[in-house]
Amino acid sequence: MSQKQLVCVITNVDSIVGYAVACRLLEGREELQNVQVRCLCRSREKLEDIERLGGEIMEVDYQDQSKLCHAMKQARCVFLIPEHSSQRVQEAQNVIKAAKQENVEHMAMKSWIGIEHIKEQDKQQFKCMSEYRKIEEMVRQEFGGEKHCISRLPLLNQLFYLMTPLAEKQQALCMPIKQESKWGSIDLRDMIDAIFNIFREQYGKQVFVRQKQVYCFTPQKNWKGEQIARGMALALEKSPEQFKYKHISDQEWKQYMHERHDDQRFKDRPDAEQGTEKPYTMPIGRYFNNDAIQELLEWSRLASEGHADVTTKDLQEILQRKPRDIEEYFKNNRDQFHRFR
Repeated sequence: MSQKQLVCVITNVDSIVGYAVACRLLEGREELQNVQVRCLCRSREKLEDIERLGGEIMEVDYQDQSKLCHAMKQARCVFLIPEHSSQRVQEAQNVIKAAKQENVEHMAMKSWIGIEHIKEQDKQQFKCMSEYRKIEEMVRQEFGGEKHCISRLPLLNQLFYLMTPLAEKQQALCMPIKQESKWGSIDLRDMIDAIFNIFREQYGKQVFVRQKQVYCFTPQKNWKGEQIARGMALALEKSPEQFKYKHISDQEWKQYMHERHDDQRFKDRPDAEQGTEKPYTMPIGRYFNNDAIQELLEWSRLASEGHADVTTKDLQEILQRKPRDIEEYFKNNRDQFHRFR
């Protein structure tokens, strides 16, 4: 197999999803024919595990086309994780253009469940989600047919760690999603295992061939907030009858999440695997900047409007097992939740 076929580029590894995907691929490199994983970031701070696992870290300016072209040299595929940035569309376009110029074979992308429901008139209310939809369109245009693959996600279970301090104070899971809306979340471990399985299947082939271009990674069942709160009550050793779900305002939730950015409880990752978590699946506050928080808030609005009540078997089929359900997740990670009380 040529050198070109042994390089995979991942963008935005200085994010919770990018970092976890990179670490998971590096852990399983032998099953991926020792693929070289090239990790693009704005800053290499807190990325030590990627280097320890043998990843190649490149600090890039996503507005610098020549630097991006250099980053794409010898790459067979790119996993585009859009930046948490006000310039995410232009930056994604630059990545796509550089990949095309360097003859990258396949473009994968991380996106959001429900964005297909956003209409032209909704762009002001859903600015980030509209931008993700635009990036999806750019990927399809430049890497048509089987040359692209989009993975749409709901919330990640790991977000609930960040909600724990407020839950302890309010005796409730507090979210900006309406009480009556059904929505779901998945375990980041399941998500990255699915991505790994897709890569493992493809790296043994002469060309990337995907029968499906859009995957919706969802739980097997969605719930109203009050049902999710019952699971969290178990993790926090609260009475399910007393621990409730509380719909809070966008502004209140946004302010709370801003405060988590510098919360010392979320400053560092643990040193070892705990519960079902790897060190690289645990969230750290520095990844939740203004734009990341706004993304989460807009997705919560989609959920409130009923557009996140989606279930598929995509995740189960790729994992070849049932995804971990939310109650099991809370039960198996009690010790981690206790750290953030």
